[in-house]
Order: sequence, then C-alpha cells, then structure tokens
Amino acid sequence: MSGFNMKAALTVLLLAAIDATDSKNIHSRQKRAWIIDSFSIEEENPGPFPYTLGTIQLDRTYLVTFDLLGSGVNEDPKGILRINQHTGVITVLGPVDYEQYDKLKLTFQAQNVTNGAVDTRLGVEISILDINDHPPTFQQEHYEITIKESMAQGSTLIVLSARDDDKPNTKNSTFSYRIASVIPKETDAEFYIDTHGKISFKGCLDYEKAHQYTIIVEAKDQGEKVRLSSSATVVLNLEDDNNNLPVLLNQKASGKVKERDEGVTVLRIQVNDKDTKPTPAWKAKYSIEGDKDGNFQILTDPETNDGILTVVKSLDYESGNRRNLSITVRNEADYFSCIVKKRNPTTLWDVDVKHYDSSKGQLPPLIKQTVDVIVEDVNDPPEFTTKIKDVYVVENTEIGHVLETFTAVDQDDSLSSEFVYEIGNDPAGWVTVDPKTGVVKTINKVDRESPYVVNNTYTIVIHAIDKGNPPMTGTGTLKIHLSDVNDNTPTVANTTIDMCLEGGPSNTTITAIDMDADPYSGPFRFQLINEKEMKGKWRLEPSYGYSVDLIKESNVFSGVYEVSLKIFDKQEQYSVQNLTVTVCDCVSSGPPNCRFRKSPAAQMGASAIGIIFVVLFLFLGLLLLALTFAGEKEKFRLINDNAGNTLLTSNTETPGTDCMVPHTGQQVNTTQVDAVNGQNAFGIYQQFHSKNAYQVPHTGQQINTTQVDAVNGQNAFGIYQQFHNKNAYQSIYRNPSYQSTINQYHHKHHQQNHHYMRKGSQRSHTGSTVSSRMRSNGLFFRKEKLQTIIKEQQLSLQSNGNELHDYPPHIYADEGEPMSDPELDPISIDEQEFVSDQLHDLGPKFNDLAATCMPVPKTH
Repeated sequence: MSGFNMKAALTVLLLAAIDATDSKNIHSRQKRAWIIDSFSIEEENPGPFPYTLGTIQLDRTYLVTFDLLGSGVNEDPKGILRINQHTGVITVLGPVDYEQYDKLKLTFQAQNVTNGAVDTRLGVEISILDINDHPPTFQQEHYEITIKESMAQGSTLIVLSARDDDKPNTKNSTFSYRIASVIPKETDAEFYIDTHGKISFKGCLDYEKAHQYTIIVEAKDQGEKVRLSSSATVVLNLEDDNNNLPVLLNQKASGKVKERDEGVTVLRIQVNDKDTKPTPAWKAKYSIEGDKDGNFQILTDPETNDGILTVVKSLDYESGNRRNLSITVRNEADYFSCIVKKRNPTTLWDVDVKHYDSSKGQLPPLIKQTVDVIVEDVNDPPEFTTKIKDVYVVENTEIGHVLETFTAVDQDDSLSSEFVYEIGNDPAGWVTVDPKTGVVKTINKVDRESPYVVNNTYTIVIHAIDKGNPPMTGTGTLKIHLSDVNDNTPTVANTTIDMCLEGGPSNTTITAIDMDADPYSGPFRFQLINEKEMKGKWRLEPSYGYSVDLIKESNVFSGVYEVSLKIFDKQEQYSVQNLTVTVCDCVSSGPPNCRFRKSPAAQMGASAIGIIFVVLFLFLGLLLLALTFAGEKEKFRLINDNAGNTLLTSNTETPGTDCMVPHTGQQVNTTQVDAVNGQNAFGIYQQFHSKNAYQVPHTGQQINTTQVDAVNGQNAFGIYQQFHNKNAYQSIYRNPSYQSTINQYHHKHHQQNHHYMRKGSQRSHTGSTVSSRMRSNGLFFRKEKLQTIIKEQQLSLQSNGNELHDYPPHIYADEGEPMSDPELDPISIDEQEFVSDQLHDLGPKFNDLAATCMPVPKTH
C-alpha cells in the first residue's frame, strides 16, 4: 500500500466473535472468539484493484466457510469488498469516497461445512480515512458592490464565505484567505482581507483616480501532500462624492442694466468642477452678498453649471449708478477631503480626513467673485408726493366742488421734468383735473347709490405724464367717501302680481326697497290710496316693515286690477306705487301664474277627440282627390260651336246693358302687349287666340291681338269686363272661324309638347282652357298701354247724363253668429251704481294726464 500516493489510513477491524452453535443444541455452552486486527485503507485509492485488505482467522478443528454481507458488498456502495469463502481473505475491489461513505458496516459469519450450522457471526465496521480531494469553494464566484468615495479606511466593504468538504478539523479542510490581486493598483489605497473573509482598505479612495476596483480573493487549504485552492472576483464600484470644490474661471466680472428693468440677465458666472456631472457633488450653489435691497437673484444653469445673475427688483439710478456684489459658490453635496500622511505596514495608515456638515453650519472655505453692476439712467415716471388720498363728501354735492389737489415730482435731473395731469380712470365721469395744477373738481353730481360706488367709496385714478422720450406716467389714487342723503324713495321690487281666485281671502307678499342707507330707508310704512274704495276688496297686513301682505277679499273676482299704495321711509318721504294685480283660476298648486291658462282642449272628452279625427281624415281624402284632378293630363277638348242653351257666368256687379255707353270710335291696338298676368282671363284668352279682329257691332271698336303671346294673370279680369260690357263680341261659339282657329292653335302647341289645363272659377267660362304657357310669373302689360285702357274705360263709364244704377249690397261668406266657448272663464263685473260726482275727483293720475293733454291758452 505504500506505493500509493495517498495518505494511509488506519482501519481498525473489530471482530466480535459470537459462538453460534447448532440451533438444535441451544442449551449447550457457546464458544466466543475475539479477533482484532488493524488495516490501512485510503479514500479514492487509485488501485490497481483488487488488493488484499486483510484476513479473518478462526481457530476451528472442523472445516468452515466464510461469508461477508452489508455496505460495500450487497449494499451501497456495492462491489467494493469481497471475502474468500475458504481462506477468509478480504479484498478491495474499487475506490471509496469519504465524503459519501465515511464508514462501511458489514456482517461476517462462518458456517460449518459438515452440518451447515452457523458457527460464528461477527459485526464488522470499517472506517474510511479521508484524503485531501476537495478544495475550499466560495458561495459565489462573482461579487459586485458600490460604496461611497468618502468611506473611511478600516470600514468593512464586504464579507466573503468559503467551505471545504473534506473531513472537518483536519488539515485537508482547514483553509485561509488572501487577496491575490487588485486592479488598478493605487498608491493611496490598499485592500486587505482577514481570516473571516472581511475585506477592508487602508488610506483614501479617490473617484477621480479610479472609478472601479477588481479584487481577486483566494481560499487555500493546508493539505500535507497537496494543497488545494479556489478564487472569487469582487468588483468594487465607487460613487463619486464631493471632494473637489468648484473653481471660478474669473475672479472679477461686470455687467450693465437699465433702471426699472426687471427679469433681465446681467451676466453669467462660470465655474469648473472635477466631480461627476450631474451629481450633487458637481452641481453648484450660488449666493449673493451685498444685495441689501434684494434686487438680484442668481440661479444655476443645470446644463452648464453657470450662475445666472438676474434683476428681480428694478434699480433706481438716482439711488446709485453702481452696485458692487460678491458671489460665493459651493456644491449641493457636503464637502470632504482625505490626504494620506504615513503608510504603516501592519496597522491603518495615518490620514487627514475632513467632513463638513452644512446642516450643522460647517462650511468649507468659500470661493468668491466680485461683480460690478452698472445702472444706466432712463426716463423715470413722475411720482406723486401722496399716492393715495381720501376725501369725504356728501352725495349730490354741487358741480364744481374742489375735491383734492394732487402734486407730482420728477426725480430725473438730466431728463425732462415737465408733465401734465390727466384722469386715468373715472367710470362714472364725475370729476375733472386741471392739467397744470392737479386740482380735482366735480363736473357732475356724485351719487352714493351709483353702481360704481363700492362700500360708499368711489375710486378715481389720476395720471401725471411727463414729456420725456418715451413719455412716462405716474399714478395717484383718490378715494371719495360719500355720505348718504335721503334722495331716494321706497319702491316695490315687483309691480306685476298674479293671485289665485279662491273661495276666501288670499294674499301675496309685497317687498319694498330703498337705495338709501339707514336712517333714510326702512322699515317702511305702507298705505293704500283710496282706502274707502278699497275697503272690502283689498287690505294690507301688517302696514309696517320691509314686506307686507296684500290681501284680496272674497268679493274680488277674476280680472286685472290696479292697486295704488304709498310707501313711507323713516323720514316720511314716500312714493306712490301702482300694482297691476291679475286674479285668475290657478292651474296648478305652485306659485300663482295667470299668464298660462288651462287650455280648453285639455278638457275635451272622447267624443270631441273622435270628431276631430273624423274631420281630419275627411280633409285628407278631399286633399287627395284634389291632387288627383290637378295632376290629370288632358288634351284640348273641342267645344261644340252650338251655343244654344249655354249661359255665360260673369259674376260681375257692373251696370247692365241698359247703361248706354257712347261710342268713341277709338281703336285700341294691343300689338305691343306682351302678356297679361292673370288667373281667370277667359275673355282675353278667346280674343288673343282667335287671331282675328272682332268687330264690335254696337261700337265699331276693333281690337287687334296679332302679336300677343299668352294670357296669364288675374288682373286681366277688368279688361275682360271692359269688352264684355261694351258688347265687344258675340258668343265665341257662334263665330264661324272658331273651329279652325282652335285647331290651328292646338296643332301649334302640340308640337311644342305643351299641355293644357282646365281651371274653373267664378270669372271664367265653363270649358275654357288655359295654355301651359300661362305662368304665374308671366309678363305684364307694358305700363303705358295698360294705363291707356284704364283711362278709356273711366271716360266711358263717366258719361254725362247717364248715372250708374244702384244695387243693394250683397253678403258674402256669411258665417252666422259667432260661437261661444263654454270653457272660457266668464269675467264677472261688479255692477255698482254710477255717481256722477265721482268725475269731479278722478285722482292724481287723471289730473296729470288732463294737465298734459289740456291746450295751453293763448295769451293776448
């Protein structure tokens, strides 16, 4: 076994021999034999296999066989051990892992060959001794942490942990830590690890020198023949802290600004900081010294870290043309510093560390920059010596009353100081100001009750404007406090009242208002005018207060009434108020409203509704029938020229043929007539379309209609009457040329695809036709031709010596007596005896009206 390069382990084989005689002879004495022998067996022995572990010997005179059972034989790990049945030699067949099986427990027995009885049974326990076959291992191979740059030396950065699976408390399982390497190497920082795996450092960390460190840590055991080890990587990230103060690029700076400017940038202050952008260690914070009036503000540009100096409160050139400021700068994060003084080999180094806590007022040395701000003079507005003035005036003060005098001054010495006064704001238009002296006077009466007066105060704005370039304006304020006088009488809020007609008395509330203040307002006293006449009809309860009830007695019926009353204020000044009271049956239980009456249709029964629907359907049927006839297309119908038993319905009210009209012999030529705009022009239609000159037998008058195109107008009826009354033609149906004329006209217009419509009226002949060219918007007679015909007719009807006959009046569209609606409310009129003496005193309203309408007597 010495040839193996492994540690020899002592294996103690303890054999407890128990004499196991034949079971049939259980009462015989048992023999016991103890055999103790020592063996050496190595873990993970590489062989060659098999090799002899040892021999078990029994002192017997008879022949026995040996057998071995348990771990390593027929139990895990199987196939490791074997025994020779005849010699008792134990052989090792393969390696054993100590970390899995540190002991092998077996059973050895010897059997009598002659009778097969178990002679001996032994308990065997074999111990496997460990060798160094496992290196120490870390819990993880890679670690990464982040720490602050300002961490003090000696602080624990991280704790590593490793383990070794070899037999505990042996050199094989005992290991130690060490830092194998650090990248990058830093002269001001040294990392170390103790026996417990805690990593720390000596010196000072500097982010600007190294953002990250990579540390290799090794764990190695103490094996005698071989030492095993493993390693882990620790990545250490630094978080930048404020160990670099900002540096001003310029120690002095200057800028210009105009007086009265606000929100303008004067200059930018530039700094440089080595810390990481944009961490709090890099961001700069600026402060201003020497700005006692708070005119300036400085903010940090988040992109460039520059300080932006801005004017937030306007500067006054007259107060000084220069401003000297001192700007200090520091970082948002607290500053610290760390400097290595001495490097000790076994202990922590000597370092100089400073930490400043701003919350405790600890600040590093501040960096300052001087800033010179030049103020440029511009035109200043005038300033009032007293910007706000108060004056107390009684309302309705006379016009021209001097209220106040405003005085303004101009601080500019180099610029123009001349200025004028103007009204800046006077919403009611009550005052004026002298442009030179600033005297404010009234030009209208001031009224405390004006809507522009708030809390008895009227505010006026006065401007003083100089003549500079550009002109500037100063502002002053005048507050006029107005005292009240009794210049308003009480009035009612609503003069139109609705009341319900109820079985008994009913009431409504009347509220009075007065624009004046106390003691010129309410509570008020109410009094009815003509109380004697109002008695039994209207009354007031109570008669004193801001609101009273107007009570309607039960004998007041539906109708509109006028109730007059006087309302007195505390000073017994009164006004007469006329109330229009409407009494009606109320529809709903809500507030009285006589403007919306209940519709009678709402009370109709089912029979009335049925009648309405029947009439509606009947009307629709008639309308459909009318549309059917109106849309029917008919051809021209030839009328029998036999005019026997045919009546012409003229429906005229002109005198009959017994009125003789002298023949004038004048010929009317209508050649240039374009059209007649009329609806029932049948007579003219016959004249125009016959295209013949009809001779009037009675008068000899001739009408030529050769160039007339169409007749389409309702105003042609008078012309039709003109010729009809003069017997200008005989029946058109008796004319021999009628049939041929109609045929020619029909043929002409049939080719033009025109249709004819038949229209009947009281002024047209039955069976007359109207051409489709008779349009409602047809052409009119020329004005001069129509006037000629009208004048001619007038002359013929006004002949001397012939008077027109008188005809009795004719009643048209007589609808009978008007129907009464039982649903309408009857108006009850209280019949009272009229006393003529009442006309002597009709009241103040009638007297005012009579005085207005009465003519002023002329003075001679």
